[in-house]
Amino acid sequence: MVVASNGLSSLASAWAGTFAQFRTPLGDIEVELFDEDKPATVENFLRYVRSGAYTNMFLHRWVPGFVVQGGGYFVATRSNTNVIEAVPKPGTIPNEYAVGRTFSNTYGTLAMARVGGITNSANSEWFFNLTNNRGLDAVDGGFTVFGRVLRGTNVL
Repeated sequence: MVVASNGLSSLASAWAGTFAQFRTPLGDIEVELFDEDKPATVENFLRYVRSGAYTNMFLHRWVPGFVVQGGGYFVATRSNTNVIEAVPKPGTIPNEYAVGRTFSNTYGTLAMARVGGITNSANSEWFFNLTNNRGLDAVDGGFTVFGRVLRGTNVL
């Protein structure tokens, strides 16, 4: 297992896609990434992990019964006054909602966040679906689901 200093780790498996582990104060969330079906999206996510861009990252959006979102901000300096900075976003990736097998935005899936109305605008931000959000599948070409929670849904 390769552990990034940000508490997010990834390990390869011969029988499934790449696994990622989100370590939180409330417990770990283990996710299978859909490498074969969403290659550009998974590679984008792993590039952020490997670069350390998610170091000290936190979940910045929580809408009960909808989503919890991260990948946008991190604590740059810990002191009496924490300094919050945006995760660097060098560019966007194409929407892969309809590439490979299509996965619906259902409870426990991991999907890319993007700008409303701009289909190919995903970069560093992602979200966990906290319910069956199938309506997101039809919005502006769909929100790309690129992973699913295997263990830790209780943490969500």
